[in-house]
Amino acid sequence: MKKLFLLITLILSTSALFAHDFISPIGGRAAAMGGCSVASRGLWAMQNNPAGMANLDKFSFGLYYENRWFLPETAYKSGAIALPTKFGCLGVSFNQFGSSKYSENKFGLAYAKDFGPYFQMGLQLDYLLISQGDTYGRQSAVTFELGIQSQVTNKLRLGTYIFNPVSFRLQQSLNQEKLPIVFRFGAAYQFTKDFVGQCEIEKNTEREGVSLRGGLEYEALKNFYLRAGVQSNPGILTFGLGYALRFVKINAAAQLHQELGASIQIGMVFSIGK
Repeated sequence: MKKLFLLITLILSTSALFAHDFISPIGGRAAAMGGCSVASRGLWAMQNNPAGMANLDKFSFGLYYENRWFLPETAYKSGAIALPTKFGCLGVSFNQFGSSKYSENKFGLAYAKDFGPYFQMGLQLDYLLISQGDTYGRQSAVTFELGIQSQVTNKLRLGTYIFNPVSFRLQQSLNQEKLPIVFRFGAAYQFTKDFVGQCEIEKNTEREGVSLRGGLEYEALKNFYLRAGVQSNPGILTFGLGYALRFVKINAAAQLHQELGASIQIGMVFSIGK
């Protein structure tokens, strides 16, 4: 109960936490690799770096659930749908952190385009909503996030992402708090056919310093993956597993926060088409 009271107090009093949960890396693979996501491709790139969904060639949809510190009040849920077209890839997504008494919600509409092997670009428009029950009402904002990726060589991919680049504000709040600007830059490197490493740096204008992340992925058996990672500011250790079938990918992860304890994550992505 003491931990729960502390978490709720922090959430209600710190606007930086609002924005942090609006842009947390999504997906079991990213969760297992220290939060590395800016240079990754696939469905969840829609929310981590929308440029990474430019190469999707099948209709895809996914669900993601995170149980933070084994408290139902801090559950994180996400869903996404992507539709590739000859003009680019379209996507819609939804995230929710919290419970019926307090929740942070994000609705996204994304578009990504592949301009050849060396340049992919993506944009997502966001509607953000904080619900604080009947007593404190609601706060909302509209903003956007932008990302690019470049396949520099057959083994090296770079990614850059920015959330809220023009610093929009939360409306209906007492002080109309500014949303933070969040910037990420990172790389993914294919050491061998079975072994991938990723690293990235994140700067959040509402936090002191930067967050450094690193992760490794090893295909131990065909379509079966082992993953591990680390993150600083805050200090988090991660590990996880993944399995890919023809039409579905299942990824699970666990994280150990240096102060708040353990969290678990699981995600599933379904793909339809040839």
